[in-house]
Amino acid sequence: MFIFKYALKSISRSIGRNILIGIIVLIIATAACIAMSIRQAAQTAASNSLKGMNISAQVNIDRGYIYQKAKENKGTEEMSALMPEMMSLMKENAIDLEDMESYAAIKKADSDEALVKDYYYNASLSINGDSIKKYDLTASDDDSSSDSKQKTTEESKTNTVVDPQGNVVETPTPPAPEQQEPQQMEKAGDFSLVGYSAYKAMEDFADEENGCSVTKGEMFKDNTSDYVCLIEDNLATFNDVGVGDSITLVNPNNEEETYKLEVVGIYKNSSGSTSEGSDAANTIITSYAVVKDIESQSEKTNADSSSDDEDSKVLVSQFDGTFVFGSVDDYNQFKEEVKNKAVSDGYDGDMYIVTSGDVATFKAGLKPLENLKSFAMTFLYLTLAIGAIVLVVISVISIRDRKYEIGVLAAMGIKKFKLSMMFMLEILMVTLVAIMAGIIIGSAASVPVTNNLLSAQVEQQEEKTDSQQQQQQQPGMPAGNMERPEDGEVTGQVTYVEEVQFSVNIFVVLEMLAIGIGLSVVSGFTSILFILRYDPKQILANRD
Repeated sequence: MFIFKYALKSISRSIGRNILIGIIVLIIATAACIAMSIRQAAQTAASNSLKGMNISAQVNIDRGYIYQKAKENKGTEEMSALMPEMMSLMKENAIDLEDMESYAAIKKADSDEALVKDYYYNASLSINGDSIKKYDLTASDDDSSSDSKQKTTEESKTNTVVDPQGNVVETPTPPAPEQQEPQQMEKAGDFSLVGYSAYKAMEDFADEENGCSVTKGEMFKDNTSDYVCLIEDNLATFNDVGVGDSITLVNPNNEEETYKLEVVGIYKNSSGSTSEGSDAANTIITSYAVVKDIESQSEKTNADSSSDDEDSKVLVSQFDGTFVFGSVDDYNQFKEEVKNKAVSDGYDGDMYIVTSGDVATFKAGLKPLENLKSFAMTFLYLTLAIGAIVLVVISVISIRDRKYEIGVLAAMGIKKFKLSMMFMLEILMVTLVAIMAGIIIGSAASVPVTNNLLSAQVEQQEEKTDSQQQQQQQPGMPAGNMERPEDGEVTGQVTYVEEVQFSVNIFVVLEMLAIGIGLSVVSGFTSILFILRYDPKQILANRD
């Protein structure tokens, strides 16, 4: 009790010094409260938004891994030499429906419940039109400019130079060195025929919020085997095709191989692209069963032919599957299980990657807040370090000024341990009062300060995103120059978190109290070290 009473009297006697300590701690506490509130806002925004959110994800071959594997196999970095090997590896390790079903059967840890809530899939073919033409507004421009292109080609056969006398002289351009004939590859069709397994897989084409909607006709039944399709509004208008009409598609590698589909619906896609990244106007939608049947028919047709390169004529579909998860925890566990399954199946764990446009888009929206959180926490650590140093210096000066007081108390029989506790308690009381005041001020200032800083972060992030998109669209920009995000590419419009509404919760208060105690311990421990060094007899004998 004596220690407590004496600490209170010491505070009142040294009011100026304690006010200075309180102001310093108040500034530290206010800054710490705002920084930890920003951190809490980022964590709350992430957990609340992802909680209960259905997450769609895909399992794909990691192209970066395939590239490295091809370099190891071929011993070169020349893309022209690596492309055939990369294509071979991609086909050899491609994921099919059987693989997808095995992934969907993965169980939760310590449970018989499946990680995957639902799954659906599609297959796409590159194909040409026989009765319809590709929608291309620049086609007429290409025809009208053919003369100028030919003229430019002819002019390029000569070089215009200036001789030393200033005369203009045209000299023939030396012939280009002979190049090796490119490897024969399958021809790319004008259209992408995408077959979906279920209506849920086609929701993008019936969701007006995503810029897609069926404007005429109707959707076909899930995975129907009937040769029916949906075509885009621009393509229908361009070819004067309506609901109920039939269109004929042809194998780009075999003009005698045709397939006839009935148009049962017309959709509008204002975004300009589909979820597969292909041109929406030239994307034809049908069922998975139809695409697989066309693929099977193509294999039979070209197997019966007498062509020596029959393999290059067969239409081969590209499989793409989507998994649906009920929580982000299931999604994260699934990512680990896919790696484990690859290893158990004899593959490298880095062969396949799990990506989710939903998670990537969501994390992109949190990026400004995460950047602000990182900056705030760095500022907090610096503030705490500087504040601790200042408090230690003030404590040392205070102990030196009160050296005679320490000698008198020690001469009265008070042990050095109790003396140390008195000074420690004095600093702790001043610090805790300042901390509580800092919590109040920080709570009031945290929301406007955070939103003001967050607004600037959002602007910077939008400018950075626009700059990256422009760089990717520049001709000659090497592919893969941008780092692949952990959860895949962002899909759809990113909605940034532009403001937060929160108050300091109990966890922030407890952390603030811990900071106050920590600062008191650091400065108080320094005082204790000085007190233990003093000899009371020498202090009293040497007093001026």
